[in-house]
Amino acid sequence: MIPLRCPKKSSLCTDDFMHYVGLSGISPHKLKELEHETIKTIEVRSTHNFLSALETDVGDVIFLTSTSLGDVRPGTTGVIAKILEKQIAMHRVIQRKEMFYEEAEVQMARLQLELKGHARVRRVECSALGEATVVEADELQFFEGR
Repeated sequence: MIPLRCPKKSSLCTDDFMHYVGLSGISPHKLKELEHETIKTIEVRSTHNFLSALETDVGDVIFLTSTSLGDVRPGTTGVIAKILEKQIAMHRVIQRKEMFYEEAEVQMARLQLELKGHARVRRVECSALGEATVVEADELQFFEGR
């Protein structure tokens, strides 16, 4: 069951782990592009991710995963990235079928991200309807064995 409200946000850094605004259900292809190119711009259109993006500022570090929102839980892995640029825009979409017109406006966020590393979710702090997704996560350290 999804809670309707989340507790107030606490400080971002606590001991060994960090609190991140999370974006879920991101295309694995886009995450791989971010890993290879280090800097990548993504467009956020899904409602739950758009609400999370609204809570961020340039300079914030966020958590991104290909896992869908309902499946994000302790152990979920993803990447962490710093927001270099943020734009909020509205797109108007018009569809026409013979004499019928349908018009819709869609808000989206464009985030330019710089890869910082990989992380694993320790705890989901907030995934409430209408709220930003917030996770507690540990940054993963990779060591090369010889």
